[in-house]
Amino acid sequence: MNYTSTWGTEVIDIALTYANHEWYAAENNVKHGLDSYNNMVDTPDVTWTGKELHCGWWKVNELNKGIPYSWGGASTIEEFDRGLLNGKYAGNVPEDKSRHGSYDCVGIDCSGLLSVCWNLPNRVTTRDIPNIANRIETPEDIRKGDILAKLGNHVMLFVGFSRDEKDTAIIIDSTRSTGKVSLREVNMKVLFHNGYGMYRKFDFI
Repeated sequence: MNYTSTWGTEVIDIALTYANHEWYAAENNVKHGLDSYNNMVDTPDVTWTGKELHCGWWKVNELNKGIPYSWGGASTIEEFDRGLLNGKYAGNVPEDKSRHGSYDCVGIDCSGLLSVCWNLPNRVTTRDIPNIANRIETPEDIRKGDILAKLGNHVMLFVGFSRDEKDTAIIIDSTRSTGKVSLREVNMKVLFHNGYGMYRKFDFI
């Protein structure tokens, strides 16, 4: 598949719906304990404070913005809203990555966001990226809708470069550290130093 600016814009438009989605939560959308499958759940609401992560942000009975991070999640916007009404938990931010995801939660993680925004037929993990994307060799070639990824760790959707600094990329991702999908800036040199690469979807699927 050849890159088109229209495709890249569509990818980012989907990601922005996740970053900008507004919603209300009830008390039954909060969980700090075992779910119905005996898996530990910690929703990133303001009552949660982890030992390492401090990403509790959303509030009960107040307007919240941004789909919450959920380990292993890939909810659509509609699934998220419906899940809240049905009493599912809003997100899940385990500090221990050996934990399982929870079917009792709604939300999305970084690879779930990639799967939805790239309109993939199946949910992928960051380890699957070489099977669906070509590596981009130079920063000058990266385009809107491409990704910055550390395989087996994390993936971000590339929006563009900051006007003031070409080393600064504007990205959208879902992280445990923020507890939600958000639009933010990252330093490209730091990412490359930490093992990130750039990738563009190809016609593999």
